[in-house]
Amino acid sequence: MGLISDISIKFRYLDILQKTIVVMVVCFMLPFFINTFLFLFQLDEFSILKFFDVSPDINEIVWKPWSIITYAFFHADLWHLLGNMLILYISGSVVLNLFGKEKFLKAFVLGIIAGSLTYLVSYNIFPAFNNLKSSMIGASAGVMSVFVFLTSYKPDFRIRLLIFDIKIIYIAIVLLITDVIQIPSGNSGGHLAHLGGAFIGFYYQNKISKGKDFAKWIIIFYNFIFKGFYKNKKIKYRTYSKKTNLKSVNQKDIDSILDKISKSGYDSLSKKDKETLFKAGKK
Repeated sequence: MGLISDISIKFRYLDILQKTIVVMVVCFMLPFFINTFLFLFQLDEFSILKFFDVSPDINEIVWKPWSIITYAFFHADLWHLLGNMLILYISGSVVLNLFGKEKFLKAFVLGIIAGSLTYLVSYNIFPAFNNLKSSMIGASAGVMSVFVFLTSYKPDFRIRLLIFDIKIIYIAIVLLITDVIQIPSGNSGGHLAHLGGAFIGFYYQNKISKGKDFAKWIIIFYNFIFKGFYKNKKIKYRTYSKKTNLKSVNQKDIDSILDKISKSGYDSLSKKDKETLFKAGKK
């Protein structure tokens, strides 16, 4: 119990991005442990993924509505997982520091839902998918949402790729074009879902920049699931706009800090830099 208690305490003190990555890794490993258990006891094999993946079949969605979100926590293979978590960490850490936990969580969950709905609608309206049996897993749509959310806010933000820096807008364009041209080549539903996630990330950032936040329900749902829901507890939200959210922080300072992150990583920031980012993303 001591080890479990220590792990629980350490997990509790992780930020929301770190917790998300840990949960993704655990969910990826879970089916392998189950298969090992079934093998050792000579039990019939079954795939746990069928309870969590999202299907284009409306009847299956009715039977397991949670799959609209849970599909994102499982991945097809290790490279699928690593690729998604790398992009999520790079873009998510900046979003988390600039906008805070709630905006990051909203952008990520909105992307997951938009991805599954895009997948569902596409398979039911496009003739190319007639009579095809399919299902989808992976957090790519949520990751794309967070990535495009950041791109929409600061397209000139630079990310270091090996020995050179590149503007995030160029990476986003390449990712989007790649998804579009690969739709006929395979994993069509997955690529369409990526585009759905990218669109909602762009749309959500533009809405909150105008002081309109349509995703407050995500935090209410999150608190209900993980913290308990109290009817008499009032949850206060602040609307975000580039003018009001950063009013106590000089925009030039923010730009300078973002450039420093893109060149040397978040760990290179001084205590003062981190405090400045905290103020910018403070609710």
